[in-house]
Amino acid sequence: MSSFSGGRRWRIGLLSASVIVVALLIAGIGWAAWWVNDNIDAPGPAPTGSGPCTSADAVNIQLVFADGHSVEACTRDRPACPNQTITGTADGQTSSVSQFGLNNQLRSSSRRYILSVSFDGALPSEAAEQTLKIDPGVFLPGPPGSGPAGSGAITAAVVAVTPRDPTEVGYTPQSGSVTVTSSNGVARGRIDGDFNVAPTRPDRPIDTSTPVSPARVTGTFACNH
Repeated sequence: MSSFSGGRRWRIGLLSASVIVVALLIAGIGWAAWWVNDNIDAPGPAPTGSGPCTSADAVNIQLVFADGHSVEACTRDRPACPNQTITGTADGQTSSVSQFGLNNQLRSSSRRYILSVSFDGALPSEAAEQTLKIDPGVFLPGPPGSGPAGSGAITAAVVAVTPRDPTEVGYTPQSGSVTVTSSNGVARGRIDGDFNVAPTRPDRPIDTSTPVSPARVTGTFACNH
């Protein structure tokens, strides 16, 4: 009788263990599917660090919205920002140029953001501080035969901040500056950009039917160049 009971307990234990293993496998597959879906079209690794943004974060930006509230977004670990090879074809001619690019996800107290910073040329590994104007039109196609943008020294930058969770249309400052320097494999910069958002007035309240847009973005970044 005790042998039968022992065998029954063994079978029950084996069945329970099998159920647990299957449940863990299903949970793992579900998490993997969620992670892939959540990170589609999301450049760079997930945000690092936790809690409020501080000076210890490698990237730390602040969005000031038209209604007066502000949001800080950041990531602790320095993201990669190598010069990227861009290939373009114009008038039957294909050419390549090198351009600086930073793309990474940031955390905030409310949601995640994607920060993108691009220059119209390559940032040297050792570069003294220089100030670039923010110009969203710098990468627009030129006249036939002009080739891809960014063939000379860097003079302009494009900055974009894209809300996630869910992903929305990105915010692109229309004017301002990016000050950048590079040394010992690290690029460091300051962003100060303005969006084309009309100031509020008593006779022109904010339209609450659409998400409030930011009016200004400021902040700093340090990335592995």
